[in-house]
Amino acid sequence: MPGKPLALGLCMFVLAVSGIHAIGVSFLVLETGLSRDSATSLYSTMWENGLLEVFFDSGHIVSNASRIRLADAVAAEGLPPEAEKDYEDARIGGMDYFLVAIVDHPSHNVSLRLFSTRSRDLLAEKAHEGGTAVNTREEHESIRRTAWAMAAFLR
Repeated sequence: MPGKPLALGLCMFVLAVSGIHAIGVSFLVLETGLSRDSATSLYSTMWENGLLEVFFDSGHIVSNASRIRLADAVAAEGLPPEAEKDYEDARIGGMDYFLVAIVDHPSHNVSLRLFSTRSRDLLAEKAHEGGTAVNTREEHESIRRTAWAMAAFLR
């Protein structure tokens, strides 16, 4: 009979954990204003790392697509056509949300667009004005604040 308490405990554990659902978020960084053969942008790397760090620290499952560098400006609204493939990959991969970070060089202005992978709706949009930080540490904190503001939209 020693198996009964173990089986009962296992059943209770399964019932307790079955209600837990972590939210999945996939990120894509689109870079504009840089030539295709220029060096890796440290500013874009700061954004990518900041987003991953904040959303992970807030308890979400995170993934990211490879950065895309574009010669032209990105569409002013909605899901940029260049992000379609990565959006579909996130949807098929079971992610709940898809966040596009459009990093404009050399202004360092960033536009964040959060989409639902279920409905394709734009849920939130936030602009971050670049070039206002005095140093790298201050810029990192500014990126984190903006990322936390976006993370607040997840339910």
